[in-house]
Amino acid sequence: MRRSCGQVLAGLAGVLATILMAIWVGGSYVAERVTLHPRHWGVGPTPAQYGHAYQDVSFRDHAGLTLRGWWIPGTRNETIVMIHGWTSSRAEPMSKAGYLLDAGYNVLVFDLRGHGQSDGDYTTLGLTEPDDVEAAVAFARSRDPGPVALLGYSMGGALAVETGARDADVAAVVEDSGYGDLANVFRAGFQRETSLPAMPFGLPLMAIGQLDLHLSPGAVRPVVDAARLHKPLLAIVGTADRVVPPGEGFDLFHAAPGPKQLLVVPGAGHVAGYQVDRAEYERTVLAFLVTALGR
Repeated sequence: MRRSCGQVLAGLAGVLATILMAIWVGGSYVAERVTLHPRHWGVGPTPAQYGHAYQDVSFRDHAGLTLRGWWIPGTRNETIVMIHGWTSSRAEPMSKAGYLLDAGYNVLVFDLRGHGQSDGDYTTLGLTEPDDVEAAVAFARSRDPGPVALLGYSMGGALAVETGARDADVAAVVEDSGYGDLANVFRAGFQRETSLPAMPFGLPLMAIGQLDLHLSPGAVRPVVDAARLHKPLLAIVGTADRVVPPGEGFDLFHAAPGPKQLLVVPGAGHVAGYQVDRAEYERTVLAFLVTALGR
């Protein structure tokens, strides 16, 4: 029996819809693997290449994962634990640590789980990584029992806020380009990269992430922790940040009830305030640390 033109077109439309659905879901699977299972990159230049003596160190977090880093001793008894961002390694904060070391601080830089040379093959973008930062703080205090401040970038900034609110051994927090709500960052990033609204087009990506790691972007909300952060906070925001909307940093700042300071860097992109206005950045961070750590 000869099919009508309408039946043929309907069949073709069904095939096309199936192909598009497969591409949509398949692309979401690839995106989820890239996002939550970042590649272990090398750690880059060592502190010695910046002219600083250091020690290779390792310690375990609460999950039993071995985390690896560098301990760079200073002349003071205060320590700055620097926390890198997503898909990065300890090399990222190490490249910005010179002014802290010149000021005499001890510095600990380390690779979060699933990054650099540390154990683990996935990231949860802030759900479980505070355990890593708490382990780093405990290690730092085993080397020097003096005050510890956290300085984190992007995801590391979010982790600094989360950990600072939970860990009594953290004396102060500096967050640069951190986010208050991961779901907001996901929506903004999805729309930026695809020109499509995150809802409903981002649903497969979120569903795969939940099935793989039981991770929902809505479960990572450092702004909630910020509301419990009674320690000194310095929030750094670049007005041209296209990765983490500037409003995220403002939300963290406004939520924190403790002593706080805001550094807005006009025209700075994501984690780029240091490059855009290095002198003001360093001056602000150092002045904040002196006041916050009481030295």
